Amino acid sequence: MLKLCAETFTGPTQGKLIAADPTFEAILEYSKACGGEVVKVPLIADFHHDLGKMGAAAQKGLIYICNPNNPTASITPKSDLRDFISKTPRETMILVDEAYFHYADSPDYESVIPLVKDHPNLIVARTFSKIYGMAGLRCGYCVAQPDTIKRMHGFQMWDSVNIMALAAASASLDDADQVNNGRKMNSEAKSFTLTELQKLGYKSIPSQANFIMFDCKKPVVPVIKAMKDRNVAVGRLFPALPNHMRLTIGKKLEMEAFVAAFKQVMA
Repeated sequence: MLKLCAETFTGPTQGKLIAADPTFEAILEYSKACGGEVVKVPLIADFHHDLGKMGAAAQKGLIYICNPNNPTASITPKSDLRDFISKTPRETMILVDEAYFHYADSPDYESVIPLVKDHPNLIVARTFSKIYGMAGLRCGYCVAQPDTIKRMHGFQMWDSVNIMALAAASASLDDADQVNNGRKMNSEAKSFTLTELQKLGYKSIPSQANFIMFDCKKPVVPVIKAMKDRNVAVGRLFPALPNHMRLTIGKKLEMEAFVAAFKQVMA
């Protein structure tokens, strides 16, 4: 879905891609492959999107907003985002990536899907890769107005989603307990991990996703390598936050293994 949006709305004749820094990089690479110019706008101090600067940098093209944001797990407040969408010129497309929507429980967060009916330049993307556990099958969808969908169809390949992914996505929607169980397991394991890190003196960015990002108080690359040497894989380096580690929340037992290895590495 991100690739399709980059192909449809960015490039030499379409306009720039405006994105936060750091954010999920895939759409940046897709846009570059289309010959598009990519403009990165740093997150502000509280790890919200700098919507003012993002809007000012746009001239047609596409503004990409990952909310909750990957890799910071932070959110941009619903009132700020709603106001930004209402004020953005219609010739500039807005893609809000809600991949981590199901994990967000802050009262300051909401989906912007209800706004699509009033904003022809708004696209909202969702995925089955997170709460539904289908990361390897790559299946997602978007919500947008019919004319926007029609524009995107012109760039969509007939084999963009395979039949196994479609079958798995359909089956996952029939499992009424999947989302609630996933939320509960993530919340419990995340709470445990955050508590253990706090005991050790490490502070995390407030998380509204199934991962956390916390300050290691030192360059993270050697820490990543040392964790790998202990058979614990953690997130990669994000250059905008060179001292921060991105950590996916797994099962409680897995997080206990992380904490034990991390204590050894940081001792």
